[in-house]
Amino acid sequence: MSSQPLHAARRRVVAVAVGVLALVAPLAMAVPAAAAPAAKPTSISAVARTDPGIASQLSSVPAASMPGVLAAIDTPFEIEVSLWSGTIPAGYPTATDVILTAPGPGGLAVTRATIPAGASSATISTSYSAVSAALRVSVQTVNKKSVLTAVTASFPVDLALNLLDGQSAALKQGVAGADGTGCATVDAAHPMCGVLALPRGATGTVALSLGACPAGDTCRPGALVTQFLADMTDLYTRTAPARMTIVCDKSVCGQGGVSQFRALWSQTATGALATTPACPAKGVIGPDQEFCTDTTASTRDNAGDLHLVVLFLNDVRGTIK
Repeated sequence: MSSQPLHAARRRVVAVAVGVLALVAPLAMAVPAAAAPAAKPTSISAVARTDPGIASQLSSVPAASMPGVLAAIDTPFEIEVSLWSGTIPAGYPTATDVILTAPGPGGLAVTRATIPAGASSATISTSYSAVSAALRVSVQTVNKKSVLTAVTASFPVDLALNLLDGQSAALKQGVAGADGTGCATVDAAHPMCGVLALPRGATGTVALSLGACPAGDTCRPGALVTQFLADMTDLYTRTAPARMTIVCDKSVCGQGGVSQFRALWSQTATGALATTPACPAKGVIGPDQEFCTDTTASTRDNAGDLHLVVLFLNDVRGTIK
């Protein structure tokens, strides 16, 4: 399940053979806001956001489905740093540097930027070099008269993030893997990966990612979470649903019969993962269900790896309990 991070020039889209749209590389720059009043800063805030080059490609995805930050290893995200005097935007009379730090094991690509003289905020594009279920970036001003600090809310940095055309052959033929390679390698070092099958595709561009299980969720040890963000409105029904096959290496899912396994599932980007019910029949979602584990369609391959099939109607996050 090895994956290669995607790199590209900012705001340039590159199509590759499997229909994956290139992601935008971070730039070491800060974009100043309009000049601020002369109030002296007494506090600072830091807000992390999805890189606009990525967000703009996902304009068809319902807003309620989008996480606050969608990022993966070495793909960009933004940190907006703002200076305040109480609730009033403030600014320094001279240019002021800000330092960005984050805990290991990874590191930030851009760690220092400048807020121009008189500006109340700056937007810094950076990236992080390791998987994290809950990264928090700290920001500190470098100023002789005062040192102000802030920390972003936590957000995930995924192992892999791929943007695909919703009508791509990979999605329709059921070979679109969350790792970007069709989940070709699933082993003890890469123990879990979701493969999507959407016979009718999706509207616009979709995002498919593979990341760590959030702290507090009851994931199987070593589990990874596949996330799929898309506009699937009115494309799938309970008798003709979309399908995700979560491939799990025998080192993680080797014990027990196929029917005892259930997926952990959420239809929101930040909601807790809940155990999926069993489907009432092969290939069918029950009338009172939005998703289900198809234990009849699920199998083990000759290597002993589990292929757990989950049926669904709308964009999702899923792993194995």
